[in-house]
Amino acid sequence: MQNKKLILSIAAGAAVLAGAAVIVARKRSQKKYKAQVDEAKENFKGKLNELQRKAQKEFKNASFDAKGAVNSAKERATEWASKAANA
Repeated sequence: MQNKKLILSIAAGAAVLAGAAVIVARKRSQKKYKAQVDEAKENFKGKLNELQRKAQKEFKNASFDAKGAVNSAKERATEWASKAANA
């Protein structure tokens, strides 16, 4: 009877240890994936900031180009109006 109790208690202890090992392994893998997710999130934020800066630069350049085109058209219209008035 003593041997059966000893064997059952050893088996129960082994089962508890195995369960604890599974729980620890899951927590470690969750931490690993969380770290990877955090790293990906930071990379994504950096890329978004870079794209935002590029978009702002392009917008400023496009704005400058549009002002130049408007000024050029205004000068041409003024020239044509003065030529029409002189004719």
